[in-house]
Amino acid sequence: MDGAAQGEQRLRHIDALRAIAALLVVWRHVADAFVTPGMRGHWLADVADGIDVGRIGVVVFFFVSGYVIPFSIHAERPAAIGAFLIKRFFRIFPAYWLSLPLGAFATWWLWGRPFGLRELLVNLTLLQEAFGVPSAQGGLYWTLLVEWCFYLLCVALLHVRSLANPRRLATVATAFAAAAALVFLMLKLGRPLADNWLAFGFLNLSIMFCGTLYRTCIVERAAAGDAPLQFGVRALFVCHAIVFPLVALLAFGAQGRIAISYAIAVLLFVGGTSVLPLRSVLTDWLGRISYSIYLFHPVVFMSLLWWLGRQPADAWWRVQHLGWYLAFNIALTVALAELVYRCVEAPGMRLGRTLAARWASSRARS
Repeated sequence: MDGAAQGEQRLRHIDALRAIAALLVVWRHVADAFVTPGMRGHWLADVADGIDVGRIGVVVFFFVSGYVIPFSIHAERPAAIGAFLIKRFFRIFPAYWLSLPLGAFATWWLWGRPFGLRELLVNLTLLQEAFGVPSAQGGLYWTLLVEWCFYLLCVALLHVRSLANPRRLATVATAFAAAAALVFLMLKLGRPLADNWLAFGFLNLSIMFCGTLYRTCIVERAAAGDAPLQFGVRALFVCHAIVFPLVALLAFGAQGRIAISYAIAVLLFVGGTSVLPLRSVLTDWLGRISYSIYLFHPVVFMSLLWWLGRQPADAWWRVQHLGWYLAFNIALTVALAELVYRCVEAPGMRLGRTLAARWASSRARS
């Protein structure tokens, strides 16, 4: 099988992981929003909350970014860094910007909650957390900020000729994991160095670089002869899948169960890349629109929840199995995501590629 075909297969099963991750996030949020005491199918909400399937989906997304993003920076081409950043900007922001007014409508304005022009404008920058401004869709956009931190770290590592060096990447991944562990430890001892947000930021960046190392060292075996590196990469995965969850449970009790979702995400990622990679037309499609599924599912479920709350208490719409609400929300979300992909995401990516090519051409001439 030629290299192009291998790359296509690899991307297909990565799309399957994207699809699964997006649907897990939808499951968690819809179950939380629609479940009521005594509702049939309550177990769907119990499972979603018990292992935090939304967090599992987010961590899988981080693994996938690490698996894909560093390999999209073509250092041998002119103006590689500028072209990369232009393409990533137009991959992320057009759909994100569209989600802001729709999200503000479904999450704030429809419910009579204040969310003004200033808040909307600050959200355009993706820096609302830094300015103490509420997000248009609650706790959804923080993952995009982590993504951009990862992009900039990749650029910095490329600049110092380390992005293609697995040993240096392993050092970076280990350093972020150690930093997260230190912050968590000091929180437990009552002497906080930083808050939980920064600790999980370090942890998530370590996860992303583990995704890069997994592709380089395990899947492509680019450093097959480097036994210490191979051992180190596997040790990192063992730490994320076993050691960190156990330590978190011992240190924080029930509050530490969030680490279990990280462990499950590690197993899902490894399983989806090496053990049982999925490749199908359905997962190809859902993976392609997974970003819009992630961004726009609150628009759908918050609007439906608002409408449902205005129906009579004994109405047919109010007394259904939780699985029905989940399926209905997924169907509407997927339909909206397909529309956004066709009208916003795909044109944005084409524009990004065009502008990146022009930038590279202009830099080459100069």
